[in-house]
Amino acid sequence: MAPIIALILTIAIIAVVASRHAIPPFITLTGGALFFALLTGMGESAVLAFTGGAGALFALLGIPVYCGSVIAKFLSRDGGAERIVEDIGRFAHRPVSAAALSGYLLSVPMMCCITPFIVLTPVLAGIRRRLHCTTSLYYAAACGSVISFVFIYPLPVTYAITNSLQPGDFVAGSYLQVALPLSLIALIIVAYLSVRNHACSISSPNSKETAPGSRRQAWIPVILPVACLAVGHIIAPLSILANINIALFAGLCGAIILSPAASRVPALESGTKHAGIIIFDLCGAGGLGAVVAAEGGIAAALPSLTPLLPAILIPFVIAALFQAAQGSRVVSAVITASLLAGTEIMATVPALPLVLMTAAGCMMFSFVTDPFFWLIRRTTGDSLRDVCMHYTVPLFCAGTITAGITLFIFG
Repeated sequence: MAPIIALILTIAIIAVVASRHAIPPFITLTGGALFFALLTGMGESAVLAFTGGAGALFALLGIPVYCGSVIAKFLSRDGGAERIVEDIGRFAHRPVSAAALSGYLLSVPMMCCITPFIVLTPVLAGIRRRLHCTTSLYYAAACGSVISFVFIYPLPVTYAITNSLQPGDFVAGSYLQVALPLSLIALIIVAYLSVRNHACSISSPNSKETAPGSRRQAWIPVILPVACLAVGHIIAPLSILANINIALFAGLCGAIILSPAASRVPALESGTKHAGIIIFDLCGAGGLGAVVAAEGGIAAALPSLTPLLPAILIPFVIAALFQAAQGSRVVSAVITASLLAGTEIMATVPALPLVLMTAAGCMMFSFVTDPFFWLIRRTTGDSLRDVCMHYTVPLFCAGTITAGITLFIFG
């Protein structure tokens, strides 16, 4: 069977299974890789490609995801999340802006977009009860966490893209100079759309339901990874700190040292279980991407799209299609990068817009195949239409605007 038809059938089946059945992503992605291999006649080489891709992604993100998950559990247990939201609320003034900014910031040390939402949910529920807010608080936090998760380097999406493509002209500092303003523009768009929904009044710093944790205990595990990355990039003798594994491990050590002794074992055990689920799903993504790339037919056909689309738009379109099909942003990033690696597009499009366009595509069509979509619906109790209007549409707008700005600057 032609590879493109096999791929369309594969992502269609993954989409149906993901949206209608409660089957973990690792199983659907592994099954999708096997299905694609059978349709294209890859034989046993598919098994080697899958295990190689899964192992490569584990080596890439295993430690950061573990550290981020455990940090999240410490913040959740010891009142750190309450402290962070309260502190941001003093700066942002509006609860909905504080929720969006909290999700945006917490994605960085937690290396995930869903985990910050889970950590913030009980905090936001308390704010809603006190100030009679709408569910827009939840949507703002969810969209904020997705935005930084997708655009900020070296979080999993951009980290996976750059490591799969290995563009020689990619410079982290130059990328962040462009990506940070773009991500903040997207965050402002999301916060504005949420405020229009009359989320609630300005928060009162004296209206507290639960006592937040200490400021040091809350902020140091969040700031340490960012500080390590910055120092490692600026000071050459300390370049080891720029390694994402070292930076996140430093944040984890800070969380352990500052936490009460009674919290350490429960947080470590709970965080380890949570990390295991995320890591296996990511490994399934790496395996599927490696199988599709190893077949070779799809990658060989990509340059033929250039007469139909500008080369700079091809990463955006591919990532958006995979995002619609299976919902995971890391999966979309990994498969897109795997397909693009070694093609003529790599030589045509510079690294910075290539990464930005792929990341923007991962923002698109976050609908029924996205597990985050269903988590938000369960949390808010809103209808499918409401979740689509307040979660899918703002992310779609943010991704489209980012792609448009990137095309205007680099096209």
